Amino acid sequence: MDSDKLALLGEAGATGLARGIYIVIREEKFRHALEDELAHWRYFQKRSKSILERPVYFALLLFGIAVALFGRGVTRRVVNYLEAKAIEFYLSHYDLNGDIKMIVEQEKDHII
Repeated sequence: MDSDKLALLGEAGATGLARGIYIVIREEKFRHALEDELAHWRYFQKRSKSILERPVYFALLLFGIAVALFGRGVTRRVVNYLEAKAIEFYLSHYDLNGDIKMIVEQEKDHII
């Protein structure tokens, strides 16, 4: 699977996770993260498509709700782990220029 498809599915999942967390924990930082992740997903939709986007989104939406119900400590650990892995993915698969550099910077801002 190519990098754009993996990034597309990752951002679909990140959007679902962010929405799930925001449904439970109504804070500005989670709303902002949701908006960023949705923008990243749309960016990669321009580069690639997959029939797995929606299933990944909904699976991680449910996972995000479950994580948020466990509390802020669990939410923080899960979000920080996943954001670190997303940044690692971008650094290893893309040149940091233009839009990808902006995406990486926004991912860094999501670490709580």
